[in-house]
Amino acid sequence: MTYEQALERLEQLAMQMEQAEVPIDEMADRLREAQQLLRYCRMRLTSADDAVKKILAKDGEEG
Repeated sequence: MTYEQALERLEQLAMQMEQAEVPIDEMADRLREAQQLLRYCRMRLTSADDAVKKILAKDGEEG
């Protein structure tokens, strides 16, 4: 799953919950899915941030 796919799914879940489209029996499952997606997105953002910092640090050493 890509970051964009995870973010799109999170947006779908949020919209469904805001519009009360999720039956109460499924709410806990949807919230768990949203938590997993949030963790995944945070991990991907942290990884990208680390990569950018390394590139910038390396560029600073060469420049």
